[in-house]
Amino acid sequence: MTIVLLQDVLDTPGLGIRLLHGDAAALARPVHRACTTDMPDPTRYVSAGSLVFTGLVWRRAPEDSEVFVAHLARAGVAAVAAGEALLGEVPADVVDACARHGLPLLAVPDDVPFSTVLEHLTRQWSSARMDRLQTGLARQRRLLAAFADGHALGELLARVCREFDVPAWVFSATGTLVAGNDELGESVIDACCDVALSAPRFPAEIPNGYTVLPVGSALRDRTTAWFLVLGPAAARNEDCVDAFTELATVAALERVRREDRLRAAWDTADARGVADAAGAAHPAGTPLVAVVVERTPAATPEQHVALRAVVSDALPSCVTGIDAAGRTVAVVAGTESDVVAVLQRRLGRLAPVLAGARIAVGVSGTCAGESIDGGIRSAESAAAIARGDTGPVSVRAADLDSAVGLLSAVPDRVRRAFADRTLGQVLDYDRRTRAGLMTTLEAFLDCDGSWRRTADRLHLHPNTVRYRIGRVEALTGRNLAHIGDRLDVFLAVRALA
Repeated sequence: MTIVLLQDVLDTPGLGIRLLHGDAAALARPVHRACTTDMPDPTRYVSAGSLVFTGLVWRRAPEDSEVFVAHLARAGVAAVAAGEALLGEVPADVVDACARHGLPLLAVPDDVPFSTVLEHLTRQWSSARMDRLQTGLARQRRLLAAFADGHALGELLARVCREFDVPAWVFSATGTLVAGNDELGESVIDACCDVALSAPRFPAEIPNGYTVLPVGSALRDRTTAWFLVLGPAAARNEDCVDAFTELATVAALERVRREDRLRAAWDTADARGVADAAGAAHPAGTPLVAVVVERTPAATPEQHVALRAVVSDALPSCVTGIDAAGRTVAVVAGTESDVVAVLQRRLGRLAPVLAGARIAVGVSGTCAGESIDGGIRSAESAAAIARGDTGPVSVRAADLDSAVGLLSAVPDRVRRAFADRTLGQVLDYDRRTRAGLMTTLEAFLDCDGSWRRTADRLHLHPNTVRYRIGRVEALTGRNLAHIGDRLDVFLAVRALA
C-alpha cells in the first residue's frame, strides 16, 4: 500500500525542498494531509498528522517563532514546511524553535509555489486512498466469508490483532467484554466507555493512547451499543484503523445474532415467568439473586426494552422480564455482594448518556429456587429506596437493617393482612368516591410530609392536601405527625406495592 512519508516529499524531483531539522525517524513519519496557514495562532487551521506550509507572514520578531511552533507541536502536526520567498531564507529562530519542540522543518525554495507541492501531494494521496480502498474491500470480503463459515468473532479479532501487532477488544456500553483475550484494567475500561458514550464522532482517541471505533450504528442509542477499542499507537497507523473498521462490520453482524438469541430467551422467560424460568435454568440449590431496575422519570416502551437489554448485557447469564410497572426484573446466579459490585461498575458507566434520567436498582439477598418470588419483592423494596438517592445511577442491596427491607422478608399473607388492616378503609373510600386519597398519601410520604412539596407535585392547593391527609388520618386512626404512626402507614403503602 502506498503511504506518503516525509522523506518522499524531500525526494520529489524538481521541487528542491531541503531538510533544515529532523532525523531519520522523523523522515519516516507518514504525512496524512497538508494545509497552509500564516495565522499567529494556527491551532484552528491544522490537524494531527498534517504537513503545515507557512510563508512566515506571522513572524514579526524572533520570539514569534517559539509561539507559532509551540502551537503546532501541541496540535500534533507531522512537520513544518517554511517558504523562503518572503524573507529570502528560513530564519535561525524558526529552526531553533522546531528543534526545541521536535518538529521536522523543511525549506521550500522561493521559486516553488506551495500550490505545486500541494498538487503533487494530492496525487500521491489519491493513489494511496485507492490502494487502501482496494485492500480494505479485499480484507472485508475475507472477514465476512470467514464469519459466514462459522468462525467466531473472537477468532477474527485475534487474526487482525496478529496482523498489526496491536491488542484490541470489543466491549458493550457497560464495559462488558464481548471479544478479546488480553486483560484490560477496569480504570482503562472506564475511560474507554466514557469516551465511547460521549464522543461526537469516531474514531475517538483517549488520552492514554487507546482508540475507540463504533460497531454498527453506535450513535443512535449508545446505552446498548458495542465499541471496538484498539491498543495504544494504533491511531498512528491508518491501515490498522482501516482494518479494524472493517472488522467492526463483522462485529455488527455478531451483535445482530446475539440480539436475536436474546429476544428468543426473553420470549421464553415472558411465557414462563421470570421466577419459573430462572428456577428451571439452574440446578436446585444454586444461590440466586433477584434484581429490579427502573428508569425515572417513567420510560417509554422503547426505553423499557433498552433497559432490559442493558441489564442482560451487564449480567450476561441472567433471566429477565418486564413487570407491570415497566421495571426490568432479573434473576442471576451469584452472591449479593458480587452482583451489587458488577451493577455499580457497569451501569455506572452509562451516566454520560442518561441525559437527566436516573437508574434505580434494587438487589435482593441470596435466595434459592423456591424463594425467588420473595427475592424479587425484596429487590423491589431496595429499588424504592434507591429511587430516593441522588446521582444518575443508584444500586441498593435489600439489607434487613431497614424497615422496608425487613418488611420484604415477611410472608405475602402477613404483609397483605397488615396493609389491609392499616389502609383498608382508605382504599374502600377511594373505590367509592375516587377521592385520590392514596395518591395524595403516597406523594405526602415521598415528600417527607411537606405540604407545599406535595401540593406542587400533585398540582393541588395546599389546603386540598391538608384536607385529604386529614381524611386519611380519620380513616386509619393514625396521626401522621407522629413518627410511629407515619412509619406504620409508610410500611402499609410499601406492602401494597
